[in-house]
Amino acid sequence: MVGSGDTVVLLLHGMVAAGNSFGAAYDALGEHATVVVPDLLGFGGSMHTTQVTDAAGHIAAIDLALAELGLSERRTLVAGHSMGGSLALRWAAAHTDRVVSVVTFGAPLYLDRAEAADHVQHMGRMESALAGDGRLPRIACALMCRFRTPASWFVAAIRPGLPVPIARSGVRHTWSSYTASLNGIIRDTGWYAALGVLGEAGVPVTLAAGATDPVPVNGRAVELARTWSNLGQLVHPSADHGLPLTHPQWCQNVLADELARTTSA
Repeated sequence: MVGSGDTVVLLLHGMVAAGNSFGAAYDALGEHATVVVPDLLGFGGSMHTTQVTDAAGHIAAIDLALAELGLSERRTLVAGHSMGGSLALRWAAAHTDRVVSVVTFGAPLYLDRAEAADHVQHMGRMESALAGDGRLPRIACALMCRFRTPASWFVAAIRPGLPVPIARSGVRHTWSSYTASLNGIIRDTGWYAALGVLGEAGVPVTLAAGATDPVPVNGRAVELARTWSNLGQLVHPSADHGLPLTHPQWCQNVLADELARTTSA
């Protein structure tokens, strides 16, 4: 947790990642807000859990974390990357009484399992290797669980563009947490109903993505903006799916602008 401002900025990381995927650039938001960056249920420091890691399980865990921090009644701007973006929409729909805005970065908003299958493989090397419920992904995950430390260094070696701690966090999950999140968030269409709730409540939603990001469905944000007037889109002209990592200042500026807008309203 960083800062002590009245508004909470809740940042939710993506699949096979942890809260450290939001680096130091986002700490600047603490000048005007209280920034909370949890390791989502079943990932990172929350890897060893017996709780269900579908959307409802994640929402309950986030609620518990905020309650323990004494932040349950605060106005909240919630943002998320990839899977975290889809989860952010669902969490916001369950808390329209205090959510002031939602921002997603490269959110996987799929209408059916076929779309999900076509796009999940492009989320990254780790995600592509583990994509699906078949024998090969299960074996790969089992090997990572058994040899987690050497596996973490292997991931760091094959992803030299990432800071080492962030790359190593990519193996800090279990097969059950991975598959439950894949099926319960990425493959699940609950995000669409969540957008409907947020639209009726008039909560501002911004769908941001990189122009070369293969994970979001091409044209989906434009299509959704025609349905809900509270929804807008932003595109970084050169970024891919790693947008919050590769262009943190751009993303931080998006969040800072949204925070300023909502706190001055």
